[in-house]
Amino acid sequence: MKYVEGDLVTLPRRGRALVVTDLHGNLEDFNKIMTLWGKCFNRKCHLILTGDFIHAMGRENDHSIDIIEEMQYYSAKYDNFHPLLGNHEWATLTKILIYKGGVNQNLNFEQLLKKTFPDAWEEKLEEYINFFQTLPVAVRTDNQVFISHAGPTSVNSLEDIINLTRNGYLDNQPLYDLLWRREAKKRDVNQFLDKVNCQAMVVGHTPVDGYKLKGNLLILSSSYGKGRKVYLDLDLEQEINSGRDLESMIKFFR
Repeated sequence: MKYVEGDLVTLPRRGRALVVTDLHGNLEDFNKIMTLWGKCFNRKCHLILTGDFIHAMGRENDHSIDIIEEMQYYSAKYDNFHPLLGNHEWATLTKILIYKGGVNQNLNFEQLLKKTFPDAWEEKLEEYINFFQTLPVAVRTDNQVFISHAGPTSVNSLEDIINLTRNGYLDNQPLYDLLWRREAKKRDVNQFLDKVNCQAMVVGHTPVDGYKLKGNLLILSSSYGKGRKVYLDLDLEQEINSGRDLESMIKFFR
């Protein structure tokens, strides 16, 4: 069971959660993850996808649409399936141009939609934008782990996270930081964790070779990264006192 309030999902101190980052249209990796989740107590554990599941480097191997369609289905059917908002989904719903490797990702995505739905691509784009607007921005576990696409950000309390998109998606610096900010100073991470009453933070966004632990900030690369691919098999019942307590829960894809 989960508890959703505004932009925040809260998970109880029970069971497990698989945490996966930055798929970027990679259907093969998405299918591997879904297989892992299917074997996880017959989908009785949580699956958290930390955003940026769309936008590959080029249209040829971009399966963003397949992944979105699957995510819409699983989001409607299972209350332990948690896709979060990433900066690439944010760029799509705000229509702010975003580039990766010098490639206009918004334009590529529109071209992919036109190829897949030639007579209804605009309607499909609107459908996907509406879906992105339903996505929470973070998960907080009862054993004090905070999970988001990027960050940290400047907030005063968890209440600020709950209400993060209340004032919209544009001209919203705290939201922007939670979706775009790369490796932060340890001091900034710890200050943020104090505000949201957590001991460790898990993010994607920054490509690394598998994972990078920087104090209480754990950065994962599950698909798009600099080498190895990992996910976090988070024990929701274990006491977490620091980022180092998460290191033994990191799993490598084979």
